[in-house]
Order: sequence, then C-alpha cells, then structure tokens
Amino acid sequence: MTITAQNILYHEIIGLYANIIESSDSTMRGLAGKIVSETRNTITVESNRGRAVQIAKNVATKIGLELDSGVCFISGSSLIGKPEDRIARLH
Repeated sequence: MTITAQNILYHEIIGLYANIIESSDSTMRGLAGKIVSETRNTITVESNRGRAVQIAKNVATKIGLELDSGVCFISGSSLIGKPEDRIARLH
C-alpha cells in the first residue's frame, strides 16, 4: 500500500524524510533529515550532516514528511504512543 497524507498514521515513519517546521522548542525548528528511530514519545532525525537529534513528539507542532505523492504535514502529537499501538488507537 502506498503511503499518502490520508493514511500516514497507519504506516511506519522510520525512513521518511522529515522537516520540523513548527516547534515549541525554537532550537528544533528547521531540523531536517531522515527519521531513524521512533519511540513512544520521541522521534530521532538524522540530519544531512549525519548528526542524530531526538525530538519529543509533543514539541513538534508541525512536521513535514516527504512522501512519493508530495509533502504531508502532521502534528507530532498525533504520533504520540508506541508505533505499533497507533493503528489500534485510530479505530
């Protein structure tokens, strides 16, 4: 199944390119790179310079995720919870 803006929360986000557009932590704004890890409350983004940065999901208020169909914008709070439990919570 192709990942789209409509079904992004049902899919694994590790491996997607992310851009933190808005954040309550000003040091995280503009952080961009590949998502390399996800926990219940955090995502880890590896920047283009190879630096891994962990960011709390509730701090990232607007994340741009690059998909094959274009960029999808989500709130980090919509990702809170264990990745494997996200699907069950959505039903």
